[in-house]
Amino acid sequence: MNVALDRPGHPPQRPAAPQPARPARAPRRGRAGRVGARWHPAAALLLGIAWALVAHAPASWVADAVARLSGERLLLCDARGEWRDGVARVVLSAGPDGRDSSVLPGVLHWHVGLRQLWRGVLDLSLRWPQTSETALRWRARAGIGSWSLTQISPAQWHANVAAILLQGLGTPWNTIAPRGLVRVGLDALRLSSAAGRLQLQGRLRVDAMNMSSRLSTLSPLGSYRVDIVGQGPTTQVHLSTLDGALRLAGDGVWNGNRLTFSGTARAAPQQRQSLATLLGLLGQPEGDHVRIAL
Repeated sequence: MNVALDRPGHPPQRPAAPQPARPARAPRRGRAGRVGARWHPAAALLLGIAWALVAHAPASWVADAVARLSGERLLLCDARGEWRDGVARVVLSAGPDGRDSSVLPGVLHWHVGLRQLWRGVLDLSLRWPQTSETALRWRARAGIGSWSLTQISPAQWHANVAAILLQGLGTPWNTIAPRGLVRVGLDALRLSSAAGRLQLQGRLRVDAMNMSSRLSTLSPLGSYRVDIVGQGPTTQVHLSTLDGALRLAGDGVWNGNRLTFSGTARAAPQQRQSLATLLGLLGQPEGDHVRIAL
């Protein structure tokens, strides 16, 4: 065994102190890294600009969408403001190939709330003072291949319009030329669509009061009610007469794609002669009444 001894007269040799390790040099950032560092602020700027453009898009966006979805039968004309807060005049039209149209009274105000947009939900508020004293609030929800529109408040909403305005829809309204008052009522209504099937829940009621027509010298003809009651997959339609010489009645079913309806129209015995022309236009004669079928 070899043992190293210190020589006499010389101090013992101490081992050299360890040198501190140099810090590792950070790897040089490549070109891709530099581009990425510049891209993040640019992407944020582009997204901000895109959001600003969408958030302040004109009200004409809404008008174009309504015209397209309604087949140009419901138009928002002279739309002003932004798509989230706008006003427009409402026009009923006979469609792209029709010549008839009618302008409803006043202007429609709308507001779209975006607070729940991240959940695919929009809140829609409609005000139309010339037809209803109460604003109507809806909640729209969109999904993959489906959508829904739910009445939020009030639970029961009513509006009034003049029946003569229906002539703007063209045939057969321009032939019948109805006169009177139409009252529309919504009761906890919900519309939804999935796989191309439109479903309704709640109640939609239309009362046509003190109606008359240029096809008959008798005025008024009567008052009528259409009740549309949704129960999900099927929707029931019921037509009844509240009063008057022209008696209308019938029932129908909406299955999500198609409406089937069967009804009758008859005149009070003392008014058959004055209502003969109008009855002939409503359906196929069967004894003392005419059959209405859709």
